[in-house]
Amino acid sequence: MTPTHGSDFDAALAAVMADLAREVDQLHAHLIDERMALDQADATTIETVGRAKGASVDRIERLDVERRQLSDAAGIDSLNDPRWSHTVDRLLECRRINDTNGRIVGQRIGQVRQALAVISGDGPNGSTYGPDGAARIKLRSATLAQV
Repeated sequence: MTPTHGSDFDAALAAVMADLAREVDQLHAHLIDERMALDQADATTIETVGRAKGASVDRIERLDVERRQLSDAAGIDSLNDPRWSHTVDRLLECRRINDTNGRIVGQRIGQVRQALAVISGDGPNGSTYGPDGAARIKLRSATLAQV
């Protein structure tokens, strides 16, 4: 490999790694926005951020394929490149935030299911109390049954 050819690969690899770093930072920002929207129960923003987050992940995957291809072609282990350490650290932070966001969503889904079970009479004890104070077993409104 000629020095010029090697420097071309290095320049291309540096550019891809810079693009990856920017995209990972963008994903991090989306995850923070998602967390704020979850805290505010803002369904519209959650949906919008979810789409943006998915697009960022797609771009990260494409850029990472390109990084690996350039690394292989140049015979370089780019994972040990110091330019990569910030991106790896940020990805680990993204994973942590995403896991937390996922747990929040899971809790909310559980709360909604629990509330629906109570409303429909399928609560933990299988019954609810009616207006007269008498226990009602497996109450189910027609509207809820259709949902």
